[in-house]
Amino acid sequence: MVAKLTSIGYEFEPSKYSPGLGYSRLRVVISGRPMQRYFDVKTLHLPTFDGRFYHRTQVTRHELAPTETFQACLGELRLDSHRGEQLQAFSFGGVLRATIDQDDLYCELTSNAPIFKLQEDPKWVGAVFFEEIMDLLAEKQARLTGHEDELYSRLAKFEPYPLFLSCLVSLQQRLDSVPMSLRRERYQKVSSNLKRGIQMVRDTDGWDGHAQSLEELLSNGGA
Repeated sequence: MVAKLTSIGYEFEPSKYSPGLGYSRLRVVISGRPMQRYFDVKTLHLPTFDGRFYHRTQVTRHELAPTETFQACLGELRLDSHRGEQLQAFSFGGVLRATIDQDDLYCELTSNAPIFKLQEDPKWVGAVFFEEIMDLLAEKQARLTGHEDELYSRLAKFEPYPLFLSCLVSLQQRLDSVPMSLRRERYQKVSSNLKRGIQMVRDTDGWDGHAQSLEELLSNGGA
């Protein structure tokens, strides 16, 4: 596995869901200078929370202790390569562990909720899902006095998996509220992907379809 990772530069582990709902883990190897890798990662960008404040963290080979751990937040991840390429993904949070081994930095993001690529195959349009969730969060954030820091201090109280279920519930509620006259192409695209995702979670996890909405979760997080 290490040989594959060091030759490619990153690796998404397969999802536990079938036929596939995101990925279960992301591994990245970062070097301080260009290497001959398929995707030669220079920087990993991800949202983190330190217990008080939200950060847009950049992880590089430099400026880290031999081992560091970050609390990843719900949001977008991005890999930048030494050649200027980008790869985008999205997670519901988790733990990022970064360990220096000789000239390389090995990063591993683990989460008990799916991690999605935003350049995705037709079976699950990760970009659509990401856009809808970030719209929901923007609506909630606008109502909070502390904005980003307050939003993420509340979100950080919950594991990624319940956040994932809450987002599924809130997205379904949002779709249900769309008037019939406005249910056009975008609605159909989101609805079909959401329905497929919910069914996979039901089949694999035995989920009964009930969970607190994102709004309810955030209200509890502020308690």
